[in-house]
Amino acid sequence: MDNDRKEDFVRRQKAAFEPLKERTENSITHENANCNSVIAPLESPEFYEELKTKPTTYYKDMKELPDCAARKYIPDIARRYIELERRIKVLESTLWALPREDRSLEEDRFEILTELLDKACQGFEIWDEHVERNIKYGHRVVLEARLLHLIESKFNIIEEICAKFDKLKGDQHGVNNEREFLRYEIRHCDLMFTEIHESFLKSYLDLEW
Repeated sequence: MDNDRKEDFVRRQKAAFEPLKERTENSITHENANCNSVIAPLESPEFYEELKTKPTTYYKDMKELPDCAARKYIPDIARRYIELERRIKVLESTLWALPREDRSLEEDRFEILTELLDKACQGFEIWDEHVERNIKYGHRVVLEARLLHLIESKFNIIEEICAKFDKLKGDQHGVNNEREFLRYEIRHCDLMFTEIHESFLKSYLDLEW
């Protein structure tokens, strides 16, 4: 049964990331109808190296930047999506390597951790839905970065729990608290995905958000 679930999980993740692979296969590019061409890196390599040191929240206040100023950040956003995708296989391997027995507390914890990973990865579906829309670059930078930050934060939670997985062995109370926490994180994903999706649509329709 474990193998069947793993194959299904991997299949769904692969389907979610195919558009990302296609977008960035040869070089970091970005399509947008605001400019009838492919946007390649517009600044020096040093500029993009410096951006690598910035947290994703660096982009949170760029909504009102004009296209000519905001478009240079698109390659860095694309790079971050590529790196985030690469974390998936690592997380999958870590989760499936967790020690657990059937119908054990550890099995329950494994199940909800995979639920959180699956939920977080739905953020890539939102990205894919809006990637080709005619949206101002400043809006796109903010919303794609917000989506990145949300996915990253859930990935970090999964990594932290897996790193200390043995600490709750046999601790029913601790496992219950962890389950409630992870359920909240899953609900938080749903709420934020809805908000980000609606903001993308409003940008496309030239409405305020």
